[in-house]
Amino acid sequence: MQQVNVSKLPPNFADYLKFISQVLEDNSKRGGIAMKFEVAYFRPTTFGDPSRAQAEDIYSRYVSGGIPSEKDYRTFQDFIFRYLVTEGGRLHLPVHIHTAIGIGDYFNLSQSNIMNLESVLRDPRYASTIFVMIHGGYPLEREAIWLAAMKNVYLDSSFGELAQYPSAFKETLKMWLETFPDKITFGTDCFPYNQVLGAEESYWLGVQSSRTALAAALAEMVSENEITEARALELAHAYLHDTAVKLYEGRVH
Repeated sequence: MQQVNVSKLPPNFADYLKFISQVLEDNSKRGGIAMKFEVAYFRPTTFGDPSRAQAEDIYSRYVSGGIPSEKDYRTFQDFIFRYLVTEGGRLHLPVHIHTAIGIGDYFNLSQSNIMNLESVLRDPRYASTIFVMIHGGYPLEREAIWLAAMKNVYLDSSFGELAQYPSAFKETLKMWLETFPDKITFGTDCFPYNQVLGAEESYWLGVQSSRTALAAALAEMVSENEITEARALELAHAYLHDTAVKLYEGRVH
């Protein structure tokens, strides 16, 4: 609210939506390359499709205070999620969604299943929105790659290389490279996990593990005559760099 000089919530819903859009536009101008949803940590990744009238009614009842019921809160969330996804298409801001297991003992894996998002990803209303499935749906990465059949859906491999040894992560990368090699991007998920594994260490580990797994996957594909060495170099460049540069329209280099 401070960012866009708003001291309190707008009294009407239309202005609230304008407020959301203004923040997104401001973030984009400041160099933001995407918007990210950590929704899987807080609620199921299954989204309803409420009308604007439903969301507006809930907003009008609670804008001045009070606590909405669980049902009303979820309805409002569902509408705002879809509004943000639509704005992502308008503003050319890719939508990142956390799609893997999460840290902490409260994370609900069954309710955060990446396949719960399929109805949103396949919705023709969001055809102009780029979706990036952060962490590649792990441990459902074999199912997740098939979501990339849609032209606006990509998978980011971050965290997968931290959760698995290179020998196992190699199998993930090989399957992805054999299926939709132009729809996957490298990532490390560098984060200060604990006193031993800090952001620097997890970044280094992610890079080393990914390179080791990638080299092994491509070497195996070459040895099995699936691809040439020249093609292997192209795939490596795409995964590690080129696809992300295209995906974020020059905002990364």
